[in-house]
Amino acid sequence: MRLLSLALRDFRGVRDRIVRFPALGTTVVVGDNEVGKSSLVEAFGLVFDLPDDSKSTRIRDIQPVGQDVAPEVTVELTLGNRELSYTKRWLKNRSTELTVVESDGRRRSWTGREAHNEAERLFHQHVDPVLWQTLMVSQGQSLVLPTPADAEPLITAVTAESGTPVDGASMPLVTAVEHEYLRYWTRGGRPTGDFARSEKAVAAAELTAAQALKAMEEVQQDIRRAERLTLDLQDVTGRLTDHLTSVEELRERKKATDEILLRRDSVRHRAETARARLENHTRTRVERERLLDEAERFTKTDAELAERRTDAETVARTAVESVHAVEAALAEVVELKDARRTDVQEAERRVSELMDRAELDRLLGQQAELVDVRARIAAAGTVLDRIKVDDALVAALESARAEVVEARAALAAGVPEVSVRRLGAEPVELSGTGLDGGAHEVPSELGFDESAEVLVSGELVVGVPGQVEVTVRAGGEAATLRSRVDEAVRREKDLLKKAGVKDVAAARELLRKADTATAELHEARRTERSLTTGGDPGERIAVLTARLGVGADDDAEAEESGGKQPAVEGVPGQMSLFEEFASPHDTLDFEDFEVPVSAPDDLAGAQRALEEARDALAEVERLLGDAEFAAAQARKAADEDRSEAQQARARSELAGERLAAAVEALEAARALLDDDAVSAAEAEATGEVEAVLEELTAVQEQADAAGADQIAGELTDALAVAARMQGERDTLRDALRTTEGRLEQSGRDGLATRRDLAELELAGVRAEHDSLQWRAEAARRVHETLSRHRAEAQTKYSEPLQSRIESLGRSVYGPSFRVWLDDDLAVAERELDGARLPVEALSTGAQEQLAIITRLAISHLVSTGESSVPVIFDDALGWSDKARLRDMGALLGRAGDHGQIIILTCMPDRYEYVPKATFIKLDA
Repeated sequence: MRLLSLALRDFRGVRDRIVRFPALGTTVVVGDNEVGKSSLVEAFGLVFDLPDDSKSTRIRDIQPVGQDVAPEVTVELTLGNRELSYTKRWLKNRSTELTVVESDGRRRSWTGREAHNEAERLFHQHVDPVLWQTLMVSQGQSLVLPTPADAEPLITAVTAESGTPVDGASMPLVTAVEHEYLRYWTRGGRPTGDFARSEKAVAAAELTAAQALKAMEEVQQDIRRAERLTLDLQDVTGRLTDHLTSVEELRERKKATDEILLRRDSVRHRAETARARLENHTRTRVERERLLDEAERFTKTDAELAERRTDAETVARTAVESVHAVEAALAEVVELKDARRTDVQEAERRVSELMDRAELDRLLGQQAELVDVRARIAAAGTVLDRIKVDDALVAALESARAEVVEARAALAAGVPEVSVRRLGAEPVELSGTGLDGGAHEVPSELGFDESAEVLVSGELVVGVPGQVEVTVRAGGEAATLRSRVDEAVRREKDLLKKAGVKDVAAARELLRKADTATAELHEARRTERSLTTGGDPGERIAVLTARLGVGADDDAEAEESGGKQPAVEGVPGQMSLFEEFASPHDTLDFEDFEVPVSAPDDLAGAQRALEEARDALAEVERLLGDAEFAAAQARKAADEDRSEAQQARARSELAGERLAAAVEALEAARALLDDDAVSAAEAEATGEVEAVLEELTAVQEQADAAGADQIAGELTDALAVAARMQGERDTLRDALRTTEGRLEQSGRDGLATRRDLAELELAGVRAEHDSLQWRAEAARRVHETLSRHRAEAQTKYSEPLQSRIESLGRSVYGPSFRVWLDDDLAVAERELDGARLPVEALSTGAQEQLAIITRLAISHLVSTGESSVPVIFDDALGWSDKARLRDMGALLGRAGDHGQIIILTCMPDRYEYVPKATFIKLDA
């Protein structure tokens, strides 16, 4: 992982800040207390830990007190081969945005909780939490030594360098050897009993001797430091004296050049005034030319538009006359159509009368009731075969009809209903999408005093050509309501098509007719059985006719009485079957049951007359359509011509107004200054500017020759250098006084005597310790033999990290520096100049330095893997002297060559010795 940038907004005391970090090297972030350095580390932790909707007190704590703002953090980093940009805002207007750029350039983005989950997954996939916590040192934790045994990337790194670790072999020990070993050593391998006390005494004596020796070494260092400071102070004082002399010389030169600069400023002011006067005269000339051009252009335009206006008005009058002529012709065609329609109606009445007479003759001619009954049976059977509806289909149709009604009611309640009515002579056009006129189609154009009620589920455009156009749009739910209506109508149409009817009423009528036909069939069959019980009725009629003597005279008499014969009475439902199916909406065809008409010649003639009348009416209707189209076209052309005339009139009037305004403006300008005076004033101003510029050029050459423009900057730089050198002199003087004070105190403490006594005590304690050590070592040697494999494995396991720590530490402490690690890979002991001490016994500064060295070693080991993380120090090296700061700075600089090191501090002088470091200054 590499941290590239971190941006904070409304985060604790930070209003808006972005910090960018190099991906490799050491970066020192400098800022005063409470400027927000530690907030950078806290913000990086929060952005991956807590989602944007978190109610944690950690989020409430970062909100500025008394401000209703939303803390926001944006971090840019690399994880593996990916580049991440991750932004999160808490409390108000919460948001989470993650953008990942893959190694092949593909870009993916997430938002909200999905972005948080993906960022958390990527972070835990590439960053080991133990390693991250180990290498991130918060403020006040710089003394804590890391215990990174659980850091998987580190274990992987040391395993790769040392080879695969193996467990040490073990075998039972005899009781005697175990007992002897435990006299001197604990089971963990630490000294115990008299041997431990002797070893502690030796360590204490060595520490005392080392401290006394160290105190003497520090005195020697103070002597050398005092000598170096004295030489440095003399050098700085001499250089400061020489520099102050050059400062005085610069002051004298500046006084000499101030008069030249004052004269140049005066000439510049006059040049600016002359240039401004010239610009004013030039603007006046340009404006005069513009007014002349406008007057000429508007005069020409006014003449052209007047001519166009006359032509347009002539065309409009001609178009009105054409409309009157076309409308007169249309009225004549309408009268002719009415006459032809009257002829058609008369012919239809005659044909209907003849057909009714023929049908009456056919029915009266049926003499046998049996023929009538069998015809009824055949007709009823045919009706039942052709009717497709049943109770289930009618129920489905009624349900579909109810759905259509409900959907249209919902549509009427959920979309706007627009009522449009034409009141004037101008045509009103209707168009759009998603329009419903209920039972009527929505017309494309309204006639005079005609109105339309329209439900708008899409968009309705009501327009009066050339006058106004109104658009009505439905809301967002209209599309859903319209789709429900369309689906219900489609289902109803499918069912109607299946039933072969046009509506639900027709289906119910067919169902009723089927019931009637069934009853009629049953009744006719009962009548047929009753009539044929005694034999054929035709034979009985022939016998009765012969016996009664009814002949041709009776027939002629019957014909003279009107040609009608009485129907057979007493037959139930005799006339019901055909009357029931005489509805004009019936879809059934009864041509198979028609009897030939009695007077075919008269009926054929009437039908021919009807066809001729209809052809004449169709021709007149065609003429009427042509006349209506011609009238509409003439009206449209007249409207367009009238509109064009109105526009031409408006353009002509506007051009006249513009021309009058341009002439008025030109005359007003000439009243103030005529055209010749304008050109003369501009020429005079031009000459004045040229003269002043020549004078300014001469003064500028004099200033350049004297170096007047540079002398002020040189004096300022020289004064800044003098101030810096004075501060350096004062710092050296204070350091020298402090060093001399320490030397004086060391002389009063008798450090040499203390060193001699400590060495004598150490020699006595070591002699006593040596007498016990050879027996303890013998017992230990047996124990070590038994646990050799485990010791070798442990050595291999920790050796890479231990070697890296010692390599880095020797660059600070010298070649005698060594460390020992415990089972958790934490530094347990340190040896320097032969003195081996546990970490707890080291000074505060030494513990802090050792913790920093250990973390740099860990970072160096894992820096080549994908699981590497930056090393972050917040306010470290607070207990180190100047010599140690110089050595630690060099170490931090070298560590930056292998990874990313970030240091947060309010004391930048601690890190002035870090080579190649990038310094970032944070302002309040």
